Amino acid sequence: MKFFGNVSLGRQLLYLITIMLVVLLLSFVVTNIIAQQIVEQKVTESTNKILLQVEESVESFYGDMEGISYSLLYSPTIQSYLSADDVLDRILMNSDIEAQFSSTTSLKDTIKGIQIYNSSGEMIGSIGEMTHETEAKTTEIISYSGVYEGQGRLNKYYTIAVPIYNLKSDRFIRDYRGMCLFIMDVSNFETILRKSKITENAQLLLLDQHGQVIVSASNTDVEAKDREQLRLGGSEEIVQTIALPDTGWELISVIPKQELFEDMNVIWRLNIATYAIVFLLLCLFMATFYSRLLRPIKALMEFVRTYPKKGRQSRFSIRYYNEIGVLGGSLNQMLDDIDALSESIQLAQKQMYETELSKNRMELAVYRHQINPHFLYNTLEAIRGLALYNKVHDLADITSSLSSMYRYSVKGDNAVTVWDELVHLRQYATIIQFRFRGKIQIQIEADEQLYSKPALKMLLQPLVENAVFHGLEKKIAPGTAVVSITALDEHRIQYVIQDDGCGIEQDKLEQLRASWGQFRLVGQAEMKESSQGIGLTNIYRRLKLYYGEAASMELESERDKGTTVTITFDVREKLE
Repeated sequence: MKFFGNVSLGRQLLYLITIMLVVLLLSFVVTNIIAQQIVEQKVTESTNKILLQVEESVESFYGDMEGISYSLLYSPTIQSYLSADDVLDRILMNSDIEAQFSSTTSLKDTIKGIQIYNSSGEMIGSIGEMTHETEAKTTEIISYSGVYEGQGRLNKYYTIAVPIYNLKSDRFIRDYRGMCLFIMDVSNFETILRKSKITENAQLLLLDQHGQVIVSASNTDVEAKDREQLRLGGSEEIVQTIALPDTGWELISVIPKQELFEDMNVIWRLNIATYAIVFLLLCLFMATFYSRLLRPIKALMEFVRTYPKKGRQSRFSIRYYNEIGVLGGSLNQMLDDIDALSESIQLAQKQMYETELSKNRMELAVYRHQINPHFLYNTLEAIRGLALYNKVHDLADITSSLSSMYRYSVKGDNAVTVWDELVHLRQYATIIQFRFRGKIQIQIEADEQLYSKPALKMLLQPLVENAVFHGLEKKIAPGTAVVSITALDEHRIQYVIQDDGCGIEQDKLEQLRASWGQFRLVGQAEMKESSQGIGLTNIYRRLKLYYGEAASMELESERDKGTTVTITFDVREKLE
């Protein structure tokens, strides 16, 4: 950020545009890469599901073939044919065997031939297509051969070898009677694979256990015959393989990435076009910014730089009526106002200088006539000592209380504790009780847990003094002022000063409350006070100046019944 703060506005804009273009280009590239990865992932998942479905179809086909083979080979006709040792008996049964073979081939179009061998591996019956001589003639389990070409080399075949056992033999001792070989056409697999292709140019292949291609679903003119010719594993193709456990064959899916991302190429070209348009728009914005904003700003800066040399009468020439023109007009108006204010300021400074001189003279006069507080303390202590010497204890107590009150009022900060306020109030109560000879009583009710709480200095005593001289002194009968200090919650304290004096008339009460509202409106402005409300108004002013809205003061009074003043403040407020 410091680097940008030290270069010109034009360079800052150029850097920002460059950063925007780089970020936009990176976002296009990253978005395209992420999109390709997502497409590749989704296609891989879909291909895997399709391969599993193809596997199910192939397994289902072989399940059908096992059922067909069992119904054929364990029929009484085949069992009798294999059990016959006489060649003549077999010749007599040939018609039945051929009928059985014919009905079996009609169940599946892909069954192109059936051959049956005895336990010695000698073929004793056949129908349809013949196999290679290299094919095995005995087997103990169902096995599947690799692919091979027929005699006409137009079709491809594979075989399914199924062992034949004697049904009447003991289940623990299997009596091997021979083997049946089914010659199968691969055309049905081609149909299954073609239906399962994801894209037009994708390849879906079925390979035998020797890696030879049994059948493939592909649009290419040149078809691979084995795994080596497929050249799998290239970076331009998505290759997935799944093995068929029963046969040892495998399914292979080969999808060209280029075909998958053809639509992505359209988006990529659209991104390039968008990037070019954004680049042109930013260049147009840069040119407009320089001609309509940067050049006028430079002209304005040049005027400000040369203004002290040209003199106070020079003004900025407005050539543009946009925001820069408004700014130039405001600058000219400001210069005019400065010229007008300069003369006013000079005159005001002259008047302030003369006023300050008069104020200093008055302060000097006040300082000369000030009473030294120490002189007053010493005088009161001398009076107290003289009273004790003459055994006038009442006078000594009053003098001690007066000295302590005066010392408390003129020394220290505004922040005191509740205990300090109560001590000061008790000293005042001592003087009042002596003066009025018990006619006026001051009672104090305070929670001891609040003694250490911070409070504003000189709140309680002025309020009690106001109650004594404006309420209780005018009353003929004895009177009482009750001071209670309680905690409203953990952070707020409440003072309540209640007297049973003469009270305040309703109109004067309303005037007093109105003066408090005036202070809230005008802040620290001077307020006119009635003689009866000077103490209350001063306390309200001090309370608001130090506590603000965290403090409140309420006044309730009724004629000939008394007055109640309630003060609430927050002990969390810091006093200075």
